[in-house]
Amino acid sequence: MATRNTTHKRPPCRHSVLRIATVVLLSTTASVSALASAAGDAPSSTSSTSSSSAASSSVLRSSRDYHLMEVVPHDTSSFTQGLTFHDGKIYEGTGLEHQSHLFQHDPTNQMKTLHKQPLTPSHLFGEGISHYYVWKLADERTGKRRVKEHRLIQLTWKDKVGFVYSLPDMKLIKEFTYDTVTGEGWGITFVEHANEFYVSDGSAYLMVWDVDTLVEKRRVKVTFERGDNVVMDVRYLNELEFVDFAKTRDGSRDDSTTTSGSSEMHEQCIDSEGTACTEDETNNINIFTPTMRILANIWYEDVLVSIDPTSGKVVHIYDLSDIYPIEQRHRDGSDCLNGISVTGERHMFEDVSGGGLEVWVTGKLWPNMYRIRLIG
Repeated sequence: MATRNTTHKRPPCRHSVLRIATVVLLSTTASVSALASAAGDAPSSTSSTSSSSAASSSVLRSSRDYHLMEVVPHDTSSFTQGLTFHDGKIYEGTGLEHQSHLFQHDPTNQMKTLHKQPLTPSHLFGEGISHYYVWKLADERTGKRRVKEHRLIQLTWKDKVGFVYSLPDMKLIKEFTYDTVTGEGWGITFVEHANEFYVSDGSAYLMVWDVDTLVEKRRVKVTFERGDNVVMDVRYLNELEFVDFAKTRDGSRDDSTTTSGSSEMHEQCIDSEGTACTEDETNNINIFTPTMRILANIWYEDVLVSIDPTSGKVVHIYDLSDIYPIEQRHRDGSDCLNGISVTGERHMFEDVSGGGLEVWVTGKLWPNMYRIRLIG
């Protein structure tokens, strides 16, 4: 999502004071704050190593909520709005007027940039991106009925226009218009098995779009339940990434997990008119398993939140405040944490560091990207 001021005079990132277990995500008309429970200490590190020259399964440093696996360079002029993975490459979308670009990076070679192209027209402020695919009828010569046509979708901040590109060449296929609760576009992620996009706009809602029509089907309100049973709306959801924490060693999903279709899972689902979803409209909701989550950045918070895609409840919070400390960011002129992508790793780990989902993370104007393995 964009900074409120599209010049480089941005407000400084607030330091997230999230600590041990109980976290309050306080939503007000002005801001979202991550507040500590009374009991916590800052995340601790077990080593001071901060960089790596090659991808590996060895741990560079461990914090409470993640293992740091790799550090690679990142262009400090890139105002990162979104990351996405496809076919061994990381794609990045950046923002700011007259500075928004799409990048294709090689994560096996220090995130070397293979392709870069500007967003046109240049006055548009680029926002979130996501890889996805549509099914197309194949040429009869292939002997197949359908093939996947891989694409990339990109939002813009306030112009209510988006773009669809072919992959891997990033050629423009079409542009489209959309609307959201706030009238802005922030983050977007593809939910493959449901053929849906989840879209953020700075409100407490995730809009759910049909992939083929790009029409909104329903909205899911994101909430966090405090220790005193007070339920708070979670605003300023930014970059999004759909993940599944259940992976077997051969790369397939663990089908022993059960699907979630209870009435509790539907309680916060509303359609675009603000009424409860009908049975037909909630069919796709029923196919989510308990291990499927939406990971989200929160604007000006150094956390990743793990969201149940059916109920909208925040079920886990990962504190990343020590990955690139705010004091160092201020000295470097860097901005906030923003950008999440899966790494393409699809197996369980059995080394001493333990298993866990790996993701790439970075931020706006950050000098590095970080491959981390989430804990918990």
